[in-house]
Amino acid sequence: MRVIYIFLFSTLLFGNSYEVKLYETLFTKLFKKSDINIFVDENKEDFKNSEILNVVDKCNKADIILLYSLKKMKCNKPIFVTSYIDFINTEAIGAFYWRKGRPQIILNKRMLKKYHLFLDKSLLKYAK
Repeated sequence: MRVIYIFLFSTLLFGNSYEVKLYETLFTKLFKKSDINIFVDENKEDFKNSEILNVVDKCNKADIILLYSLKKMKCNKPIFVTSYIDFINTEAIGAFYWRKGRPQIILNKRMLKKYHLFLDKSLLKYAK
């Protein structure tokens, strides 16, 4: 029983760090650089320990916009969303979401091309 409580506590404590690591890996491959400015609409605290992703307060200063909830953005920057529905209803470059308890990644080839972003060989299977 003690092992289960420790696992649940560690998941709650460090759960978002895995998503941040995923965003770090994904965005560095797409932008081909190791220092990326990101505008986040929610959960900004999750990114405070990231050495790669720098949270900025205005979308026009960002390289990419990460939206947890669908909003109209006036900046002409690539948008990455956290919902499949938002991915379908926007011109996002990609999405990371959970489906049936499993993580899913999807990338939009057309939008990646529009923003001149690099599609690494390891990411081709996620592109549509």
